[in-house]
Parts: sequence; C-alpha cells; structure tokens
Amino acid sequence: MPLMEFFFCPVFSSKAKHFVRQDPETLKYSNSYKLFELGHNVARRTGLPKQAFRFMRKLANTVNGAINLGVLDGDMVVYIDKIESDETVKVCMKIGQGIPLYSTGLGKSFLSNMSHQAIKAIIGPGPYKAFTENTITTFDALAADLAEARKRGYAIDDEEHFRGIVCIASPVYNAKGETIAALSVAVLKIYNGEPGIDYKSLGQAVYEAAEGLTGSVGGQNPSRL
Repeated sequence: MPLMEFFFCPVFSSKAKHFVRQDPETLKYSNSYKLFELGHNVARRTGLPKQAFRFMRKLANTVNGAINLGVLDGDMVVYIDKIESDETVKVCMKIGQGIPLYSTGLGKSFLSNMSHQAIKAIIGPGPYKAFTENTITTFDALAADLAEARKRGYAIDDEEHFRGIVCIASPVYNAKGETIAALSVAVLKIYNGEPGIDYKSLGQAVYEAAEGLTGSVGGQNPSRL
C-alpha cells in the first residue's frame, strides 16, 4: 500500500492580526499560537508538549495511529506536537498549522466544554463549510454531537475532515476545569486491517491519556469540581 500523508494548511482567524485572542465569555485577551509564524515557540516555552510526551508515547504504544496534541487559536485548532504512526499509511499533521474546530476531534474537544453562545461567537451559527460528505454543517447537528462528546469524555471526527481518516480526541484541563489542550489519535477507517473501529476502546485510551496529562499539569476534570 503506498504511503499517504495528509498535511493541514494554515488558516487562522483575524482577531488583532492573530497575535492575541479573545475569550468569548470573559472577553479577556491572551497570546495566540499564531506566534508560531514569527518563530516564537510559545508552545515549547509553556512546557506543555514536554509534559505531554510521556502520555502521548504511552498512547502510541497502545493504539496504532498518529498521536496529536492541539491548542485553541480562534476558530482553529493548532497542532503543537505529534507522534507519527509506525504504520505504512501515515496521518501527518504539520506542527504549527491549524484546521477548523467543528470538523476535527481535537477541535470538538474544545467546543464540547463551551456554551452555545461561546461556540457561535467563535465559529458562527452555521452553516459550516463541508470538507467531506460526513462534515457536520449545521449548528443544531454540531450541538447534538458535542453533547454526546461531553457524555463520553471524548469527541469523534468520523471522516469529517478527510475521507478515510477517523480522529478521536479528549480535552486536557487546568486547575479551574478549563480546556487548555486536547489529545487525539488519528487512524484509518480500516483499522488494524479490519473494516470496523472500536470507538469505545480507542476513546477510552485517549480519555485516560488526557486525564493523565490533566493531572500532570495540576488540572482537574470539570465534572469533578
């Protein structure tokens, strides 16, 4: 089977030329990960990728897929670290680039812990651009999907951004129960040579890795606050 690699193109929101971002609920401003483009390795300075690595490595040893760490940047999720799959077919995410929140597991992990008002402030009320026939394009359908993600503890992107690629992600929290990052595993729709994916098993593995990282950074799942 030939090697297939998927690279995400950098598309960012326009808030203050992307150097700062505004929280839609508190209206407070903070540094944006757009600073990647200026050579300021903000993510590395925060130490988050370093703390995440052991959890990402453990997850990579458990599942056959690409492991990704992402953060929020406006209406995008930006990939700040990854562990590529050892499989022949790879799902490659280019660090520092981003894709829309609503069509990715990582992005949905952020949206799933926001109010409807905050979600609309960030990505709009819809309809949303379709990348595949599976992309969720209406706000009501997205809201229902996010409600299920909250119940499960992990979000699912079922071929919603790339055909043939499934992404399962779970949020990472700070001490206030706010989502500061998300971990994901991206796999082929045909997983381990089988035509079906055990979403529950993969989701549990990702959830446990994200919970481990949450504890490592002194965070806490908001459901326990």
